[in-house]
Amino acid sequence: MNNFLKRSLTAVVLLALLAVILYFGGHVLRIAVLLFSLELCHELSQAFKHKGHDIPEHYILLSCFIHFAVFLLSWPAFLAFSVSTFLLVLYYLKSPQFTLEEFGLCMLILVYVPYFLFPILSLEKTFYLYLVFIIAVSTDTFAYLTGMAFGRHKLVPSISPNKTVEGAVGAVVCTIIVGLIYCRFVGISIDWMHALFIGVASVTAQLGDLFASKMKRATGIKDYGHMLPGHGGFMDRFDSILMIIPMVYMLYRFPL
Repeated sequence: MNNFLKRSLTAVVLLALLAVILYFGGHVLRIAVLLFSLELCHELSQAFKHKGHDIPEHYILLSCFIHFAVFLLSWPAFLAFSVSTFLLVLYYLKSPQFTLEEFGLCMLILVYVPYFLFPILSLEKTFYLYLVFIIAVSTDTFAYLTGMAFGRHKLVPSISPNKTVEGAVGAVVCTIIVGLIYCRFVGISIDWMHALFIGVASVTAQLGDLFASKMKRATGIKDYGHMLPGHGGFMDRFDSILMIIPMVYMLYRFPL
């Protein structure tokens, strides 16, 4: 089976699974988000381990679960952050081989995954939840299509050789159009502020993609995992979504 066919079949399965999760919502969505967060933490931990770092993955997964529980209970986030930091400090003190750099990498994982992902649970049963995926899918799709059609100038060749300036710009423009159509469809009165927000969110999605790609290069891996045939790991496929969720959550909390 060629790579394109594998990627296509995996994408269809992912979209079907996502549709089922969003349709049922509730506990199904919460369990899916928890499992997804644990897998992302696992993939990032393994990436840093590949570089030779001592990453206490059991601490990372436990801390991620603590963040999830605190978020569900609507307790202050600093409680989870404090407990997680305390556990990591204990590990740092009792493990001579655990360096300050590795301490920082663990904190990066515990900020990057829980604090960027879990706000999506607050968007349940709102049109903002679907806006997250519309922006992500539109940005990814149109960056590829416009890049293939018009791409001439490399965006950041040292990080992602296939991305082009034309693809990035085309993704932003097309995502704004798609996003505004969706907003109009759900009954939102659209204006230039909404267009600006969607455009910035599209740029942020691409930055998230580049950030994850640079981490891959820094750790010397090709993919974050192998669970998604043709795509790699979940981090490879959902890196841009992690960056979009906080932005859409802010729009939900502070409407334009």
